[in-house]
Parts: sequence; structure tokens; C-alpha cells
Amino acid sequence: MKIAVAGASGFVGGRLVAELLKKTTHDVVALSRSGKAPNIPRLQGISIDFFSLYCAEIALQGCDIAFYLLHSMIPSNRLSQGSFEDFDFILADNFARAAQSAGVKKIIYVGGIVDDSRKDLSQHLRSRLEVERVLAAYGIPVTTIRCSLVIGAEGSSFLILKKLVSRLPSMLLPEWCNTPCQPVAIDDVIKSLCLAVESDKLNGRCIDLGAPELLTYRTLIEMTAAVAGLKRTFISIPAIPVSLSKLWVMLVTGASRSLVSPLVDSLNHPMTVRHDHKINPELLPDFVPIRDALQKALTERPITASNVQLRGLSSQPSREVIDGRLVKSVQRLPQPENTDALRIARYYFSWLSRFFNGIVNVKNSHTCSYFYLIFFKKPMLELTFSPNRSTPDRQLFYITGGFLAAKQERGRLEFRESPIAPCIFAAIHDYRPALPWWIYRTSQAPFHAFVMWSFGKFLSRVDLRNKQRKARAKS
Repeated sequence: MKIAVAGASGFVGGRLVAELLKKTTHDVVALSRSGKAPNIPRLQGISIDFFSLYCAEIALQGCDIAFYLLHSMIPSNRLSQGSFEDFDFILADNFARAAQSAGVKKIIYVGGIVDDSRKDLSQHLRSRLEVERVLAAYGIPVTTIRCSLVIGAEGSSFLILKKLVSRLPSMLLPEWCNTPCQPVAIDDVIKSLCLAVESDKLNGRCIDLGAPELLTYRTLIEMTAAVAGLKRTFISIPAIPVSLSKLWVMLVTGASRSLVSPLVDSLNHPMTVRHDHKINPELLPDFVPIRDALQKALTERPITASNVQLRGLSSQPSREVIDGRLVKSVQRLPQPENTDALRIARYYFSWLSRFFNGIVNVKNSHTCSYFYLIFFKKPMLELTFSPNRSTPDRQLFYITGGFLAAKQERGRLEFRESPIAPCIFAAIHDYRPALPWWIYRTSQAPFHAFVMWSFGKFLSRVDLRNKQRKARAKS
């Protein structure tokens, strides 16, 4: 078979690629922002930005199975407007649409252990669950491996844990340290992912993966210190606010807020394996003991140029794929009843002229829309409709000109429907502003966010009117 691994340069993806090449005879396509891969048989590296549906469709052509290991908690653009939750939706939706177009037979996804019935999920776990549902929304069987904290040398959660233990002689432990969890070694995760390729028994199933040992985060922290040979003092102070916990984790570890904040919010949720979601013992009989996993993670060499062929791929982004000067903006908007992306796009252009009456004019031709500022003859922006890349549930416009746009190569605006909820995503990708950066950041960027917020309010009013009209018709 031909197997695609999206996120091949990441912590899980790099090891998975190496294991697939070592333990199977399948061809592997390593999909990452860098596109760099060792020059070895059966391995092809492709540089890709999964925010582009077109690129995703090309990358997955001819693949039988596709691994989805992407996450957008750490944005790559110089300015990314929107939440990682919405970015993750776009990535997953592009991947699932492309997989359907390419005829992929199975998607395998790594998420977090989550209680589907809970209404108070953290943003991180809510996003992981939404991604899982989006991937399954286009008719392809999805095998989901849900994990608690994964113990491995390059894992972001484990690195935070390691730095806390190594840098703090004394630790004040908040209430979330008493939350139960079942961590799992990275080797067991990789083993289960390879098993999902070969075993039909896991097709379409959701598996909770965790070592049999039931711990609390405090026990895990104490065990990490003991394995590292460090004497540490731990003091429980349940009253520590979550916001303060995030701050000291960021200060001590040097990790970014975009990474720390959603992870800490998730620590109040038990990460324990549910009985009806366990993997069959005969399929994955022997879990690595947590103490052994910690010992290996603390002593294992990180990925370097000298061992990249054995351990994974380069994680450095390619300049052709990621340009830090580009802008990305995603807003989740309400979707009125009986509307699709086509109608929402039409609403937007007509609403904009009315909303900024006398200030901004929108002129539409057969394929182009021009945005004019009053008293200016040259348009601010020029958008060109792409009929070949648009469908009723996704409308695509390329940014092709205007004095607010520098020379555009991939800049585009899209409106797309969610396949799992009544909402519309308005997204700008790879836009290069013509204004100096500091001016753009303090003027055009917040102005765009305000416009989209206002458009969302307009759509809510449209939805309310539609429902009222429907209720009157019934009565």
C-alpha cells in the first residue's frame, strides 16, 4: 500500500515514518511543511501547507491510508487572527475533503482521551473531538487513537514536565495535580498506529490508549524527579488559580502561551481509559511501564542531523511553504437556516456596501469584486472568483490586486460550511499586506476582525428572521 503521514516532521510523525519503513513493506509519503526526508527507498517527502485544499488533494493522490497528525497550537504566520480551534478545523476539513477526492480508504488519527458526553470540555479537548468528527464527516472510516500524556523525548507535554522538574527545587502544586491520568509511552503509541494499518479489527473504532498504571499528575511529577535522580520538595496549594499556573509554567519552561494555555486547561479533565474503549489485549498485549518510559525519555538523544534517518524528518519549515510575512485569519460565523456558502458569500458583498454606506463601495463584475474607499479611484482590494475551485459549500476568491495588497501569489478568501455544525468559516490565507507591518497590525488587521464580527452579528439577525418567518408560516 501507499501510506501518507501528515505531520511527518513532528514528535509522533517522525517516529511513525521510521517504524513503517522498518516494520512494513509499504511505501510512505512524508507530508510536512519542510518536505525534507532521508534519501532512502520507499520514502517520498512532500512539502505542503494543509491550509490549501488544492495542495492537500495533490499530496494524497494515490494513497490508500492517511495518518492525520496535524495541530496548529503554535501558529507559523507572522499574524494569525483566530483561535487554534478554528485553524484546526480548516486543516482537518481540507484533509478529509482531499482524502475523499483521492479515494483514501482509511484515516488514522491521534487525539486526546475525552469524555464525549461532557459539556465543559477545555478548548484543547473540544478541538480534538471536533477534528475527529470532521475527519469522519466525508464517508471515510476513521480509526482514532486517543491518548493521555505521551512520554517521549521530544513530546511537547513531556518537555514541559521535564523542565519543571529540572528547574524548580521546590514546586507548589495546584488542584489539577490531583487529576487522574494514564500516560503512555511513545513506543506504545507508534505500535498501536502500525497495528491500525494492518488490523481490520480497528477500522472505524475509537481506542483509548494508556498504560495500565493509574496515576495523578502529582505522582507523575514525583516519579519523573525520582527517575532523574533529583531531590525535590512538593507542596500542595489547591487555591492556586489556573491563570497563575499557566504563568509560572510559561516562565519556568519558556514555552509559549499558545501551547501552555490550552494544555493546562485540559489538566482538570481525567485522562483515563474507559473500559468500552480499551484496545484488545491480544492486539497490544504489553505496555511499557511508566517508569521505564520516563527513563528512556530522559536519556534518549533528541533528533539531530546525524541520526535523522533513524529517528524521523527535519522539522524546519520550507520557505516555499511558510512565509512569516503572510497573514492568516479565520473566523467562525453563525449559519442561518437554509443557506449555504454560496449565499453567505453573496450576503457578504452586498452587506459590506450597506454597512459602510458612503465609505466603502463594492462593485461586482462577472468574476471579480472590487472594494473602493470613497474618493479613491483605485480599489483597495480586488477579489477574483474561482469557479473551478468553488462548490456550493465552499466559495473561493483569490486576492489579485488593490493598493492594500502587495503582490499576491497565494492570497485568497474563502467561505466554507462545517459538515458537522451550522456554522460558516470565513478565512483569509496567505495574504501579504502592502502597508508597513506596524501600520497594518494596528489598523487594517483589527479593522478586518471588526468587519467579520459585525458580519457575524448580521448573520445572526438573518437566522432569527428566518426562524420567525418559519414559525409564522406554521401558525
